Amino acid sequence: MDIAAKKELLNHCLQQIEGRLEEITLAIQQAQEAIESETKSSAGDKYETSREMIQQDLNRYHAQLSQTKKDWVLLQKTDVRTKQKAEIGAIVVTEQVTYFIAVSLGQQQVNGTNFIVISPSSPIGKLLFGLEVSDRIVFNGTKQLITAIY
Repeated sequence: MDIAAKKELLNHCLQQIEGRLEEITLAIQQAQEAIESETKSSAGDKYETSREMIQQDLNRYHAQLSQTKKDWVLLQKTDVRTKQKAEIGAIVVTEQVTYFIAVSLGQQQVNGTNFIVISPSSPIGKLLFGLEVSDRIVFNGTKQLITAIY
């Protein structure tokens, strides 16, 4: 895999994160509008319960936004040069799966190739991190041999 293909994968991941940022920002705006438009009725408990649920959603969205911004920054700093070990920015090819160690995005397809984009702190990321070609792992009962690292 050449550096141009790796850059394309990285750009694809950045686009996914930017899309996620837009979705979360929109959800935050909608939740804030819902709180502002909520009118207090005679059933005070119903109003308070509804407002609290919206506030919990808002808190969750803010946490997601914070994590997604961190992911975006990490991707911006990701080095696309060829790696010798499984580390951030490495594409790790096993007999069954091709992983890209960066952020948690799950399965992605770029130019007809399937990648599983994983975080180094994910269970599979922790197993792979620091390994080299010819090393083996066992994940979910499946043995995998690392055949290449880019």
